[in-house]
Amino acid sequence: MAPEVLVGGIGQDELIARIETCLLDCMPGVIGIASAFVSVAGVHRILSLLTQCGNPRCRLVAGIDHAVTHPAALHASRDAGWNVRLGSSSSGIFHPKLIVAGDRFDRQRGVSNASFACVGSANLTQAGLTRNVECAVVAREGELAESAARAFSAMWTRARPASEPALERYSACFAAHARERAPELLEALGIGDTRRVGSASPTALLSGNPPSTGAFKARHAEIAWVGLQSYTGEYTFQIEFPRLAGKVIESLVGSRTLGDDYVQVLCSDGMSRRMKFRFYAENAMFRLNVPNDVAGADWARQHRDGLAIVRRVSSGEAPIRLDILRPGVEANHMVARSFLLGTWGKTSTRLYGWL
Repeated sequence: MAPEVLVGGIGQDELIARIETCLLDCMPGVIGIASAFVSVAGVHRILSLLTQCGNPRCRLVAGIDHAVTHPAALHASRDAGWNVRLGSSSSGIFHPKLIVAGDRFDRQRGVSNASFACVGSANLTQAGLTRNVECAVVAREGELAESAARAFSAMWTRARPASEPALERYSACFAAHARERAPELLEALGIGDTRRVGSASPTALLSGNPPSTGAFKARHAEIAWVGLQSYTGEYTFQIEFPRLAGKVIESLVGSRTLGDDYVQVLCSDGMSRRMKFRFYAENAMFRLNVPNDVAGADWARQHRDGLAIVRRVSSGEAPIRLDILRPGVEANHMVARSFLLGTWGKTSTRLYGWL
């Protein structure tokens, strides 16, 4: 079969459908993949295809430049038995999109007896494989497939193993970038795969189920937030943080307590106040006792709405900062980020999350 150029996303067959047809026809022993961006749904789509192909061995070189590749996708591919490396570039960024298949992996040729190659614009993401307008050259056997095997070998050789320490460092880097990105950008980059900003309303999330895994672990978070639909304390405003969100705050505070569970907290008016922060085992909640003169406390008490946001402070006497937000753009963006990243949970009355 002569090489052909395919286009997906404009009413024709999806690229993944053509890739499936070719791989099922040649039933390779190994598959090598190099992709600038990798998402969880992209990995799962290929995993399903590999099962149909008799589970050939797989090597993945994933790009991590600009922290777009999903950390959970890297863990999922390793857990599936793939040999995973992290792509790098000496001057620019790692930006290829290549799939090559053959009999076995070969130190010299990358893939021995290459029987299929796909070189194009689609990343290993749900959007790249199924929705975006993408273009690719597909070849069965021949010199183009052999040259694709050699290209994969060159990238594989210079890539570094996705060890646990390397993935831990990348997860922290990914979290730092994600905290600063607008929800619309997270959606556009395909980080949330099928999740959409417009689906992130509190009503919709409260009626749904939180994800089992997020884009990164809570230990990499520097922000915790909780809805203010319920609280405790008749005379002071006591905000309760469910365990996961409270553990983030506990980590941010670290050893910088004032004794007797008190901590110095920077508030939105620029003043630092002494507040009690403690875990209560009887309801598995962390509680932050907020003085009544903190901006937003009275409004939240009266209206039972808004968000409490606690974030790391990089300098000064207070290790954390508290902001109480009324419903609006900023609060919506906080919830939407956690929704797209899968870093949220819920109680019977309110949402919470971490970033």
